[in-house]
Amino acid sequence: MDDMTHVAILLVKATPELPIAGAASGRARVLGHDPASLKGMPLAQLCPPTQPDGRASDAALAAVFEQLQRSGTLSLAWTFKTRGGESRPHELHLTMTERDGEPVVAAYLVDVSRMQSAELLNRAKNELLEMVATGQPLQPVLERLTALIESQFEGLYCSVLLLDLEGRHVSAGTGPRMPAEYMQALYGLEIGPTVGSCGTAMYDDRLVIVDDIATHPLWVRFRDLALPHGLRACWSAPIHAANRRVVGSFAMYYREVRRPTTAELGALHTASHLAGIAIDQARRDEERRRAAQWLEEQVQARTAELLATQDELVNSRKLAALGQLLAGIAHEMNTPLGNALLSASALRAGSAGFASRMADGAPLKRQELADWVERTRAGAELVEQNIDRALRLVNRFKQLTEGSARAVRSRFDLREAVLQAWARVQARLSVERLRFACELPEGFRLDGYPEVLQQVLEQLLENACLHAFRDGRSGEIRVSAHRSGDARLTLEVRDSGAGMPQTDVARAFEPFFTTTFGQGGSGLGLFVAHSLVHGMLGGSLELDSRPGQGTVARLELPLQVAAPVLSG
Repeated sequence: MDDMTHVAILLVKATPELPIAGAASGRARVLGHDPASLKGMPLAQLCPPTQPDGRASDAALAAVFEQLQRSGTLSLAWTFKTRGGESRPHELHLTMTERDGEPVVAAYLVDVSRMQSAELLNRAKNELLEMVATGQPLQPVLERLTALIESQFEGLYCSVLLLDLEGRHVSAGTGPRMPAEYMQALYGLEIGPTVGSCGTAMYDDRLVIVDDIATHPLWVRFRDLALPHGLRACWSAPIHAANRRVVGSFAMYYREVRRPTTAELGALHTASHLAGIAIDQARRDEERRRAAQWLEEQVQARTAELLATQDELVNSRKLAALGQLLAGIAHEMNTPLGNALLSASALRAGSAGFASRMADGAPLKRQELADWVERTRAGAELVEQNIDRALRLVNRFKQLTEGSARAVRSRFDLREAVLQAWARVQARLSVERLRFACELPEGFRLDGYPEVLQQVLEQLLENACLHAFRDGRSGEIRVSAHRSGDARLTLEVRDSGAGMPQTDVARAFEPFFTTTFGQGGSGLGLFVAHSLVHGMLGGSLELDSRPGQGTVARLELPLQVAAPVLSG
C-alpha cells in the first residue's frame, strides 16, 4: 500500500454515527481506501475494534467528539487501521466547522508509523554497533540483528547466510525464528543465478524480490524445501565486506504472498549494511588471531630448534621473550586500531546513507542533521582517542629500541636530574595534593646517561602519583640516595601511598601487566624502566611494598661519584 497518503483530511458529519462526508487527499488512497469510497462510511469503521489503552474505538470516538463540541479544537494520539487490517499510529487533529449550514468536523490524520519505525531502527543501529565495538562474538550479534529487524514488522522472519572464504558455498547462517530443518538444508549449498532468493542475490550481487515462492522461477529447485514450512515470500539483499566483496545475504520471509513496502526495503538495506560491518570486523579479528597464532607457532618452532646447545638455549629464551612481547604488542595495538577502524566504518556507512538520501531528493529534518553531527563528533573523537593510544604504545616501544642510539654519556648533577624528572611529571599530572621531598645534596655529580636516568625516574614518580594515591588521598613522595659499595649508588623513590599486594609486586615488571586496565594504563611503563636500568644503565631495579605501607622503588647503579660523598 505504498500509494497511501500519510497526511489526510476527512470531513465528518457531527452526528452520532459520525459518517464521513468527504476526503480532501487528492488521488492518494487513505488507509488503503479510495477517497470516493469513504463517503458515508462511519469514522469508527477506519479504526481497530479497540485503541491501545483498551477502550472500544466507537465509544472512545463518541467521547472525543463530545469533548470537541465544548472546546472547538482537539489534538490527540489515535490508532487507525488500513484496509488490509494493519493498525497504524496517527496524530489526530479535530476542528469544528460548518458546511452548507451544517456542523461538520475537519479531521486531519497524520500517519506517524514511519517516524516511529525510523526511530526504532536508529536505536537498533546503535545497539548493534556497540556490540561490535565491544568485541561480542559474531553469532549473538547476528541473532540480535535479526530479532531487532523482526520486531519492526508483524509476521516477519529473518535469516543471515554466510559464504565460505572462496565465496561459492554457504558455510554458516543464523535465523532463530526460522525452521531449523530449513536452515540446516542450506548449509553447503552452492550459490548460482537460479538458487532461490539468497543464492541468486549473492551470486548476482543484487537485491532479489520474490513475492510468491510457489510460482517464481528462481525457486523451482527449492520450493519443495520452503513451502512445507509455510514460507511464501522471500526478499534477499547481498551483504558486502569493506572491500565490496559479497560475504553473505540478509533475507526477509513472510508466510503470505506479498511484495515489500518502502519501510521494509529500507530495513532490509540497513540490516545488510549492519551485518556487513559485523562480519567484516569478525573476519578481521579472526585474521589477527590467526596471525598471532602463526607468530606464536613460529616462535615455538624456532625455540625447539635452538635447544641443542647452551648457546642455543640462551638464544631461544631471548626469542621466546621477543615472541611474548610481539604477541602483546599485537594484542595491545589491535584494540585501539580495531576500535578506530570500526568507528571510521560506521561513519562511512552513515555518510553513504546521507548521500543516498540527498541524491534521491529526500528531505532532511533539522533533528536528523543534529543527530548526524553529534554521531560524527563522537565517532571522530573515538578515532582520535584510539589512535593517540596506539601512538603512545609505539613511543613506549621506541624507548626500548632507540634509547641507546640517542643517549649521550656525560657528567651531570643527580639532584638536578631528579628535580627535572619531577617537574615533567607535574606538567602532565595533577599533583597538588602530594608533597615532594628531594633529600639529595646539591653538587652531587655522576658520570652516566642523564636522559635515560631521568626517563626511569619519571616513570617511577608517575607510577607513584597514579597508583599509590589514585583514590584522591594526599601523601608524600621522597627521593634519597646512599652509597652501596665502592662504585655503586642506591637511589630510592619512596611513597606513603596504598602499597601493593605481593602478587602485583611479583608481576610489576612484566610487559603489559597493569592494575588499571581500560583506564589508560598500557602495562609497559615499569617494563621499559626495568629494561633501561638493566640494559643501558647496567644496574638493577626492585620494588618493596606492602598493602597500606607504601612502596619503595630501589634503583642500584654502577655510577662514578665525583663529589661530595654520601653517607651510608
